[in-house]
Amino acid sequence: MTTPTKSVVNRDLILAARQGLIPVRESARLGGFGNMFRKELGQWWGTRTWLVQTIIWVLILNGISIIVALTEGPALDTFLPMSVGAVALGTVIAAQGTIVGEKQLGTAAWVMSKPASRAAFVLAKIVANAVGFWATALIIPSIIFVITMRMLLPDPLPLLPFLAGVGIAALSQLFFLTLTVMLGTFNNSRGPIAGVGIGFVMTGLLLKSLIPFPVLIVTPWPLGDVAAGLALGTALPPIWPVPVLATAFWIVVMTVAALWRFGREEF
Repeated sequence: MTTPTKSVVNRDLILAARQGLIPVRESARLGGFGNMFRKELGQWWGTRTWLVQTIIWVLILNGISIIVALTEGPALDTFLPMSVGAVALGTVIAAQGTIVGEKQLGTAAWVMSKPASRAAFVLAKIVANAVGFWATALIIPSIIFVITMRMLLPDPLPLLPFLAGVGIAALSQLFFLTLTVMLGTFNNSRGPIAGVGIGFVMTGLLLKSLIPFPVLIVTPWPLGDVAAGLALGTALPPIWPVPVLATAFWIVVMTVAALWRFGREEF
């Protein structure tokens, strides 16, 4: 009895090590969160993922903004809307396999067989991927943008309003990340996840003017205009906080839905 037991334990430890997991003690409700969070962060910062993502977003966001600035266009009015629309699209594409990939490979079932809660599994993916995308697609490009604009433009960029606009872009990115993760808990293939997510982004980018205002105002689609308006100091309608609060509300709802659905997943 002793030898097989040790063999099983050793095999589990080897598999855990390959997944970047280490034994820790945590509460039952979010058991394993710290462990899985470190594992998810390791996939961002322990590999070249962060470098590839940073290069992509710097080339897209900063490259286009610099071209606009050199042609005497409104660079700030270009950078922040792109930080909302383009980053949302990139988030859906990059994160579509976050849950589904784990289910298809069987690693989700293996992790769930250990003393780790399903809520911790989902939340670790949302938080770690949010941190990764915020750093590579928003924070680093924003720092480069501020430095570049101070070199190219005679008037300094208002920092606090710009940071408020970046914060709105971060909220938008979190919405689409949460949407993608939630869709992954309801589907077992990437097609529907990418289709719904990309369709939602493109609807806001291309058909926003056709959407009834009462519907539009409770979606994240106006956030690009809100972010640019805050950064530029232009007058915004008095109801501009409504889409911000609505987006935060939908993030909570989608997170709860993801936790509910994944908690009922059969492995």
